[in-house]
Amino acid sequence: MIAGVAADAGRASGRVRSAAIVLAYVVLGAVLCVTRLVGLGHSFWFDELYFVEHFVRRGPGEILVGPYLSHELYGVLAWLTSTVTGESETAYRLWSALPFLAGVAIVTAWLHTRLGAIAGLLFAFLATVSPLLLDIGRQARGYGLAFLAMCILVVAALEADRTKRALMVAVACAAGVIGTWTLPQFGIAFVAIGLVLLADRELRRSAALSLAVSLAAIGAWYAPHLLQIQAASQTPDGLRISTAWLVTAPIDQVLLPALIWIDGIVAVPGIVWLPAVVLTALIMASSPFVRERQSALILCSGVVATVVVLWLARAYVIPRYVSFLLVPLFVLLASGGASVLARVTTRPALVRTVVCVAAVGVLAVRFVAIAPDVVRLPREAGRDAAQIIDAQTPRTTPVFAYMHLTESLSFYLDRPLHRVGASTASRVCDHTPAVYVVEPFNFEPPRVDCLDRPGVRHYRFRQYARGNEIDVWLVPPR
Repeated sequence: MIAGVAADAGRASGRVRSAAIVLAYVVLGAVLCVTRLVGLGHSFWFDELYFVEHFVRRGPGEILVGPYLSHELYGVLAWLTSTVTGESETAYRLWSALPFLAGVAIVTAWLHTRLGAIAGLLFAFLATVSPLLLDIGRQARGYGLAFLAMCILVVAALEADRTKRALMVAVACAAGVIGTWTLPQFGIAFVAIGLVLLADRELRRSAALSLAVSLAAIGAWYAPHLLQIQAASQTPDGLRISTAWLVTAPIDQVLLPALIWIDGIVAVPGIVWLPAVVLTALIMASSPFVRERQSALILCSGVVATVVVLWLARAYVIPRYVSFLLVPLFVLLASGGASVLARVTTRPALVRTVVCVAAVGVLAVRFVAIAPDVVRLPREAGRDAAQIIDAQTPRTTPVFAYMHLTESLSFYLDRPLHRVGASTASRVCDHTPAVYVVEPFNFEPPRVDCLDRPGVRHYRFRQYARGNEIDVWLVPPR
């Protein structure tokens, strides 16, 4: 009888645990989908509108064989979409948001099956709360597509190692081609992982064939742009990887910035990062994948190879350029965290357990503080400002802009735009009626006396980046 009661209690406890897991997945999935799919119709920001204007609108000829390269596979998909739906912020961004969601779902489901619910939940949590992925996963750029490609590449490679199936090798290589066609730097990680599969005797034949076909496809795709690939890496956007901090770069230059900031912030390596780097590495070292040589190489080789090649090339790097590397890093972190938390009731590792619980809490609070603005506000409110200008003033009224990049406004504005600086902003008062637009990003706007004139109308449009606002003044005649 006692045994029967114990069995009933065990079954009840199991049902409660299962219900809690299902609830956690539902909540996380809902938050993930809402934060990636709501508000996709906001105005483009500079990088998006530049890509649309200079690549998508000009079609495959410019995208594939023009003098410049940028997110090529994504550009082709966006152009094809425009031929069906017309130009649309939402339609273009779905090519990033939906692949990103699919990638998270694939890895989460695979981790749940391979290692259990905690690992799957932690990966989904990290992908959901990352400010960087929240930001770039909603943009009309190829980052979501590259993220999906890396998710498939990592899962297929690990499954190929486990099952020795040639099909998994082919899937991994197909994902590598898709990712590299989108972002050329993806190819570094792809080749590194491919070489790990090639080193496996049981996979050598299929890996050699699949890699040969893949590299031929990538070479043919980028043949018109071979010189531009190296040139693009020398664009002074971001920082070069420091030799002194090369060993810590995968964590302090890729992983940690993605968990702390939205896009546009570059982390400067230094001693201040060391405690976080050590604690993060400690959690990753608890992953069961690290204990197996091949799985450890699959998850680490792409990250290490990418960092080393970019360091040797003296390339400028910002976190979004290598955001696809977050997939293997998150897998290591999620599986390591799950291993630590699974020991709480048996042999708890006190320091690692505290670190895991504290990190989850901090990341959740940070996400709650950031996500509402990202969802309900544009990154740059250029369209909102342009609409009020066109609606409230005749087309002959001159528009003066004191902005770092005026394209986010001129892209939507149905008239010429005059850019002014600190010494020329007073021109606004010499041409009334006039419109004066300010985006206070990294500077203090100069004083313009006529903005205090009676009858001046002031509109403020909030945005979640670039100074957090755009101000528009409609200055009437004297």
